[in-house]
Amino acid sequence: CETFVNVESEGTKDDDGNYLCPSCDRILREVSEESYFFRLSAYEDKLLEFYEKNPNFITPKERMNEVISFVKSGLRDLSISRMKKSVSWGIPFPGDADHTVYVWGDALNNYISAVGYGQNDKQSQENFAQWWPANVHVMAKDIVRFHAVYWPAFLMAAGIELPKRLLIHGYVLIDDKKMSKSKGNAVDPEQLADWYGVDQLRYYLLRQIPITQDGHFSIKGLEEHITADLANNLGNLLNRTLALALKNNLVNVEAPEVWEPQSAILRDKCEEAYRFYWEEMNKGYYHVALAELWKFISEVNAFFHAQKPWELAKKNKELFAEVISACCHSLHRIGIMLWPIMPTKSQELLAAIGSSFNLGKNYDDELRKNEWKKVFTLVKPEGPLFVKPESQLKDEEDQSVSEETAKKEETNYITIDDVIKVDMRVGTIESCEPVEGSSKLLKLQVNFGELGMRQVLSGIAKYFTPEDLVNKQAAFVVNLKPRKMMGMESQAMILTAKDKNGLKLIAPTDFVESGMKLS
Repeated sequence: CETFVNVESEGTKDDDGNYLCPSCDRILREVSEESYFFRLSAYEDKLLEFYEKNPNFITPKERMNEVISFVKSGLRDLSISRMKKSVSWGIPFPGDADHTVYVWGDALNNYISAVGYGQNDKQSQENFAQWWPANVHVMAKDIVRFHAVYWPAFLMAAGIELPKRLLIHGYVLIDDKKMSKSKGNAVDPEQLADWYGVDQLRYYLLRQIPITQDGHFSIKGLEEHITADLANNLGNLLNRTLALALKNNLVNVEAPEVWEPQSAILRDKCEEAYRFYWEEMNKGYYHVALAELWKFISEVNAFFHAQKPWELAKKNKELFAEVISACCHSLHRIGIMLWPIMPTKSQELLAAIGSSFNLGKNYDDELRKNEWKKVFTLVKPEGPLFVKPESQLKDEEDQSVSEETAKKEETNYITIDDVIKVDMRVGTIESCEPVEGSSKLLKLQVNFGELGMRQVLSGIAKYFTPEDLVNKQAAFVVNLKPRKMMGMESQAMILTAKDKNGLKLIAPTDFVESGMKLS
């Protein structure tokens, strides 16, 4: 990279004792030449005093401790120029045409020069007053020293206020290796955004990659998070709430004067979720904050299923409206909390319940008070908030395995006697609910006519909601030996078919008598 560094103050060694370039990790060649120096040693005590007065200057804490340890070990003066014969492409050093500015000397100053510093016109001065000091600098762990030691010292020397905070993240890894262009394992973010959506990609990176360490990236993981967290969990919560309310002509949703106990419990959980979320977001622990928020989203889903609003719509209109209101209040808070992560999708969510996000408003006080008194006007969406992404995986090994399996299946013949052994019947699903503690299982109560009612557990929650299945007919294998799942007995197996859009029930085209045998 043609960067020249002072090995005594900036160099790091490899296992063989070679000094490495802090920018590109290549072995440094030893050069001795005339140079201008910044008296970095004069700022050792000032920096330590600043760190002590600003303990949250660097996130995470581990990086702060590393910086303090480095400064306490003693600072040497920093070479800030290079001879022009060595680095001709650099910015000319002020007052000496034979020198250029050390690359980090001018690079760091871009933070302030880009927003008007050093320019005398009124607009530039106003821009600088508005944008500096920066609330946060975001960077990878390999350039912490430049931002946490050299840059603050430069600003102190110039009498300029320091940035408020540094947020230091680890490397993005693919197959346990650092993602980099030189290694050929980099992933194009624009391509990912085209495939999956910008907001979805933002969510995955912040949820999957912790700020405190290196994080692993994979296309498979991205697709799984979009499907499970966004489409199946949050997206389905919104879709089910809207569909059920609008189906029962509930458009304007008002809060009750007094909440029922289960709704009040959900309201308290909403307040707890926000307080935890706010604290972790402000610490920079986005993955922890999002994990807690998704815990609350799952609790709202559990509340929805436990209250069975599809039944309340027929039996108790007032309680039905309260359940929908509780879900809308929860979705409203979720949308606001998610705005920094997924601004576009959050606004779509809020618009669906007749609300919006005001960028100039401080929502902290409102969310802390957590007063559920809003009136929501529901809007029929044009489509789902999130959809299961079409997989972009191109795994040749998986493909070859599939082809080999297909070849084996071609010769895996059975006889007519084997077919006769299988007892397949049409069953009518009379009730359905999720299995507590499982994100995959649904518990069905199925009417098989002369065979009676049977309980069936099936891992299809990813593709169907309970209301999708109630009063529907499907084909079942009924002479399998019952087996225990999550401590409950499953007494048959539902038959489905899968295509690129998900699972489909194997069912008669017309309604038939429960228990009818397939032949």
